[in-house]
Amino acid sequence: MENKKVLVTRAHQITDEIQATTYKKYKDLHLEYIEVYYLDHEVDEHSGFINRDQKVKHYTKNQMERNMKALRNAYHVAKGAASPSEIIDFRTKYNISASTFSLVLGFSKNTISNIENEGITSLPTGRLIKMCLENKNLIYQYLQLCDKIDQRKKEEISKRLMGG
Repeated sequence: MENKKVLVTRAHQITDEIQATTYKKYKDLHLEYIEVYYLDHEVDEHSGFINRDQKVKHYTKNQMERNMKALRNAYHVAKGAASPSEIIDFRTKYNISASTFSLVLGFSKNTISNIENEGITSLPTGRLIKMCLENKNLIYQYLQLCDKIDQRKKEEISKRLMGG
């Protein structure tokens, strides 16, 4: 998620963005993700009355978009996709850059970096990545078939992956 941003409330007071774990039922799954919002006075939508004694969650357009991405990502992970942190951990463990990992799997050069920052964009892609993370032999096979990486680099990565 992005860093906290300073927001201005209806009373022209500066407030910080708040992050909190949220639990939602979505498509018959109980999901957990980080939701972002800010607190501001409660407003009655019918009368327009502002209750200055009560603060409630409010969302900017950007926060709503980020929350939807976080919910979608939690759904994909619950349905078998790799989480961004799993991908980062794997790459760190085997010292493989995001751009190289993208090329090995047959994606465009920045796909893995984008997934790590924005979340999984499609369930099939997320599941493929998860299968590869759980089976180093599968990544090894992809690596051997990759014609965008030179032989020397393939050998270096192979040694790290297969421990030899």
